[in-house]
Amino acid sequence: MQATYAAYVASDLYNAGNSCDGHPFFAESFYVVIENVRGTRFRHVASFRSTQRLICEETGEAYFNNLHQEASDKAERLAARVNDAFASGKGIDWAYWVEIDPAYGSEEYQSQGIEAQRAHADCYAA
Repeated sequence: MQATYAAYVASDLYNAGNSCDGHPFFAESFYVVIENVRGTRFRHVASFRSTQRLICEETGEAYFNNLHQEASDKAERLAARVNDAFASGKGIDWAYWVEIDPAYGSEEYQSQGIEAQRAHADCYAA
């Protein structure tokens, strides 16, 4: 795979657990995606979560620490290393990457028929 790939950081929300009042606490999980000019995308297996659920020793109540900047920085460093590897021609170890849906509207999205697959799935989900 040539330097036609570019790495970038993406994120999703996840339920980090319940707070002391029982409400779910949603946080961001960062990960690295590489994408080629056709829109084919691969996601790295590592993810970097922006919080962790902790228990106060004094009260026994749950709370969540803020690791947002640290998690984001880790993902950015990984993306930079991947981009450097592509730019230098070294390449990457594909064992750590999983193919995900192609970029919306891209050539690959159209050639895989993703829109039709989603429409078909929607018919049976209702």
